[in-house]
Amino acid sequence: MSMQITNQADYALRSMLYIAKYAESQLIPSNTIAEEMQISRIFLSRINSQLVNAGLIRTRRGARGGVMLAKPAAEISIYDVVTTIDGPITLIDCIADPESCPLSPDCPYRTFWEETQNALIARMKAVSLQDMLANSKKIGISLSNLPAS
Repeated sequence: MSMQITNQADYALRSMLYIAKYAESQLIPSNTIAEEMQISRIFLSRINSQLVNAGLIRTRRGARGGVMLAKPAAEISIYDVVTTIDGPITLIDCIADPESCPLSPDCPYRTFWEETQNALIARMKAVSLQDMLANSKKIGISLSNLPAS
């Protein structure tokens, strides 16, 4: 068993961080993001469609087109991006459907997993794209693939 986000959600986070690095008002060509973040253009196009539908980015087609954040980076959480791509965070099925557990209603594990899931969700909601950018500078992580603002 593996408890990790999908590659698609990872790429969406990379793309969103790249876009956030520019500031909220500048269009960035999708091709540039795909090349810099080493993501297939077709795969990024699918990701962008989901991010647009969720209201996280805006797009414009054409020679001067591209993508940009739909709202400030400080208002977009890691949770917003991951759940847009992967759907709800569910560590174990019985949290959403207690009747699916053969040990229900007295399952000793359910409370542990529910608390763990709630803590993970709270942490993901508490961290914005802006926080990620600021933290990368604070701890000295190079975002050399990201253009300077």
